[in-house]
Amino acid sequence: MIVRCWLMMCAALCLSACGGSSGGADAGAGSGDPPVSSSLLRAASSAELEQSLKQALASPQPAIELSLAPAVGDAGSGFSGTYTVEPLVDELDAVRYDGSHLFIAPQRFATCCFIADGLLPPVPPDPLARSIRILATDPATAGAAEVGRIALAEGESVQGLYVAGSRLFALTGEAFYGSYGPFWSDMAIWAPEKTGFRIYDVSNPASPVLESTATLDGVFVDSRRIGATVYLVSRFTPGFPDLALPVQDASQAARNEAALASMEVADLLPAITVDGSTRPLVGSDACYVSDETSPTPHAVLTTVTAIPLDRPDGFRSICYNADAYGLYVSEAAIYLTQAVFPSGAATGRTRIHKFALAGTSIDYRGSVEIDGQVWTGGQGDFRLSEHEGVLRVFATTYTANAGNPVDHQLLTIRERAQGGALEVVGRLPSARHPAAIGKPGEALYGVRFLGDAAYAVTFRQIDPLYAFDLSDPADPVLTGELEVSGFSDLLHPVGAGLLLGLGAADNGGLKLELFDVSDPASPRSRGSQVLGGAGSHSDARYDRHAFAYLADGGGQGIDRLAIPAVVSDPDAPGVPPRSGLYLFEIRGTGSPATASLATAGVLEPPDAGEGGARHRAFLHDESLFYVRDSAVWSALWASAANVRGPF
Repeated sequence: MIVRCWLMMCAALCLSACGGSSGGADAGAGSGDPPVSSSLLRAASSAELEQSLKQALASPQPAIELSLAPAVGDAGSGFSGTYTVEPLVDELDAVRYDGSHLFIAPQRFATCCFIADGLLPPVPPDPLARSIRILATDPATAGAAEVGRIALAEGESVQGLYVAGSRLFALTGEAFYGSYGPFWSDMAIWAPEKTGFRIYDVSNPASPVLESTATLDGVFVDSRRIGATVYLVSRFTPGFPDLALPVQDASQAARNEAALASMEVADLLPAITVDGSTRPLVGSDACYVSDETSPTPHAVLTTVTAIPLDRPDGFRSICYNADAYGLYVSEAAIYLTQAVFPSGAATGRTRIHKFALAGTSIDYRGSVEIDGQVWTGGQGDFRLSEHEGVLRVFATTYTANAGNPVDHQLLTIRERAQGGALEVVGRLPSARHPAAIGKPGEALYGVRFLGDAAYAVTFRQIDPLYAFDLSDPADPVLTGELEVSGFSDLLHPVGAGLLLGLGAADNGGLKLELFDVSDPASPRSRGSQVLGGAGSHSDARYDRHAFAYLADGGGQGIDRLAIPAVVSDPDAPGVPPRSGLYLFEIRGTGSPATASLATAGVLEPPDAGEGGARHRAFLHDESLFYVRDSAVWSALWASAANVRGPF
């Protein structure tokens, strides 16, 4: 089972991995499922939480194999930063830029990997590269120079970094399993595991000072930063070598019962050590238990921890006894998604839990189950969005209908007036608006919510871009659509009335298209650019952090963007593909009717080849900084061919 789950996970990395789904309260058009209530209940006592975990430890259920999805920056102060779903909600990444310094974590390597015939030995990284690099930049000349390093301990990997003022937050771990963290299915392959963090004072980048260090029980799921608070989601399963599973006979069952009876609730909860002082990561009085009656596949706690950067020992945590497969974070709340598979249900569902955030305060607000699966991770994270207290969600249900194997729905969800729960208040398709989202068999690709509007791209043979009006959450409306060739994985807002799509062209190349959505009833294309043919690819299609965008770059009323890409020439099949940072400009952003998209050059490092494993780009005034693997290359925007580096 472990090997099968691991292979499934590796496959999911190559596809668009996964969440689950749930049938929720019926609003608007009805799905065939009855309303489903869902909530977390604060543990009445430590004994109740202890009993819940012990029951799961004593009789774990078979692992649930999740179905897989079909293969399918901020601007400010003159420089671009890490591209995020929400402008004021920062996201963990291994490369950061604060306008004066680049912080580059070493590349991560799997400590081991399960394969069908056994274990693949770890790949030993270069010992000289086991440090966080700090480079000072000169945006006037596109110069960069290393000014400091932060050494890492043997066997320690960096999951990602945050930079906030003069502090650098480094999330560390004992092992790296790839970018699958938010979607781990019900298996204990990752347990036991420890996660940690270090906080440095980098006010003098040449001489960073370690301010605080911490290690906690559990595996990293995901993280966000809002202001001076980092929110860390982790998963923990108690591990006991004396517990023999599966149970083979009565004597073994008796020994397990005795072992469980000897445990106290403190033995079942994760601990944290901050600056040498160990204490519980979460107390039983801050834990919730699910109200579902079906047994959990294994004992697990999902913990949300709020860590103040200036006083990490003042952290606060809550937990609940179920899995988390993905998350969405607004400025005011965190929403955690959980796959559920009710007995007798034809398809899976998604359970969504809401926790209000305010500094280190984390307040459970309610839960709901919805029909369909909510894919998160990569560009799938854009499928959830909160606006004025309403959560909007795109979900997909996989059917047994060969002619139409997928159904997509758009849901609006908010807290019930009486509190304590979430409810679906609107959906599309609905009784008033029964038209399906997408044509039969079309998969859902790029999604973007912008205020009271939403946009979605579906694809099978052509690319319909759909526009939605969500101004009345109880009555979402499809207002217009546009059919063009190819499809978009990422949709980016360009000022008022313009939308940029990045995806694939119908010839297999990369495609950027500028859409005029100023008239929601009649979206139009304002032109496109296609790079190469079959075999061309870009990390930015699947990883938003590889996409760099600077509004009004250079102060000329022109938006600039850059994407790393490997481009194959369809007219020269024997010529090796080009690899570099491809530059584009959007001109006339103030007038959607006359706006245009144009190429602006390529920053192509001399040893480009097929490119590296990690690509990040940052635009600063007239300069470009391109991080490939751990090396930095640079150029001026107007002369991108004159490459400097590696730094």
